[in-house]
Amino acid sequence: MPSGTVIFLNGTSSSGKTSISLELQRILDEPYLHVSVDKFLYMLPLDYLNGSKTAEITKDAMLNVIKGMHHALPALVATGNNLIVDHVLEERQWLDECVMLLADYKVLFVSVNCSLEELQRRERERGDRNIGLANHQYNLVHTHGIYDLEINTEFNKTHECAQQIKQYLHHTSHLNAFKVLQTKIERVN
Repeated sequence: MPSGTVIFLNGTSSSGKTSISLELQRILDEPYLHVSVDKFLYMLPLDYLNGSKTAEITKDAMLNVIKGMHHALPALVATGNNLIVDHVLEERQWLDECVMLLADYKVLFVSVNCSLEELQRRERERGDRNIGLANHQYNLVHTHGIYDLEINTEFNKTHECAQQIKQYLHHTSHLNAFKVLQTKIERVN
């Protein structure tokens, strides 16, 4: 059975990853599973999400869920599933873990970004995010600096961003961001 393809979207909260993921599911010719870090975290019991548990207990539980999500990705793609991964790689170890787990598969690594001012505006308008979350993540998620494709959701509509990804995926035979990152990780270790 041939393995699937991974479209890996990385960006801050409110950058547009989920909207792009849903549009990609609509326009891509093959089925793609939308695998979101938020969906995985929302599997935790409510008292871990509403502040009833201590911050330390909640953080430990969330870190375990995120690690579990990372390890689920290669199992899904190895069995022929195409994936759209919707993630906020604010920890370098998360990126390293995903790279090492997925580098042997076809992965299109996409930066989803816009200005901090636009992120703050979206955060206020959405009303379902903690104010300041995007600000906290802004200087963390793109520090590694290597992508196959970068898209800007401030100047492009969701459909345009999804079309850019689709065209890149179908017209580029080599996707190498994860391979380059894998080599860098292996040199350090």
